[in-house]
Amino acid sequence: MLIWAVGGGKGGTGKSLVSNGLAIRLAERSRRVVLVDADFGGANQHTYCGLRNPPANLGRFLDGKATLEELALDTRVPGLQLVPGNLNSANTDGMNSAQKQKFFRHLRRLEADHVILDLGAGTQYDTLDAFLLADVKVAVITPEPLSIENFYLFVKNLQFRLLSGVLTEARLRDPARAIWKDRAAHGIVTVQDLARHLSGLSETFKEAYGREHARLALHLVLNEVREFRQVDKGRAARSAVVKFFQVPTELAGFIHHDKDLWNQFGQGSTLVLKGASFALRNDLESILDGILKTRARGEATP
Repeated sequence: MLIWAVGGGKGGTGKSLVSNGLAIRLAERSRRVVLVDADFGGANQHTYCGLRNPPANLGRFLDGKATLEELALDTRVPGLQLVPGNLNSANTDGMNSAQKQKFFRHLRRLEADHVILDLGAGTQYDTLDAFLLADVKVAVITPEPLSIENFYLFVKNLQFRLLSGVLTEARLRDPARAIWKDRAAHGIVTVQDLARHLSGLSETFKEAYGREHARLALHLVLNEVREFRQVDKGRAARSAVVKFFQVPTELAGFIHHDKDLWNQFGQGSTLVLKGASFALRNDLESILDGILKTRARGEATP
């Protein structure tokens, strides 16, 4: 089983659309897919799937009243099930540590070839941890400057969160905090500098950080492209992440702007399957092929 996570930082970039589209494309290739709406502040994947009133949602799992298997609903797409997001506003503050560990453990138990997490916006720990957990990490941006700026912030926070986990594993949190406080004296400017410094001090840290950082390869999707020249924004964002964060990243593809797409909501069918979305289907097919080919090569192109 592969766990996918679709995130990227800024809201409104099309993360839910991409999550839904990739899930459908995989199901149409005869894969068993479970789409999990893990947007704890704005769950709406049930609407993308044409399911108006799901009888239960992720909130029951977090409350210990149902398993993920029990919450998974069949959709109109054969092979695709949906675990609806938590629609109870009283439970949208994310997960505590015990809930998080249980959630991640139970995701691996789902009977599926692919589990796709539709993550919310922002850089909350729940979102970052779920993204880092995934085997396939997909980041969605638009050509807008704010979207790209938030994406850089998202990657920066991913690195801090990854480093935090490794420091805990290597029992180096306090020494690292002291080194970072006096970082100018050590010639440290970035997180990467700190990681290199600590790697020279601890073989345990070096091994754990190298292992986790190697899993941080990103597949970047550029959404809402109105002119072909805007694809250069995606290429530039990809290059910046590789250069300044040393995170392997590939531009998996782009999605054309579709001015009629959002008029299809609320008509009782899965949005991505509608005829008006012919270009969208082709774009998503190309993106899926790009991601799978990159994974087949073993890693994202640095």
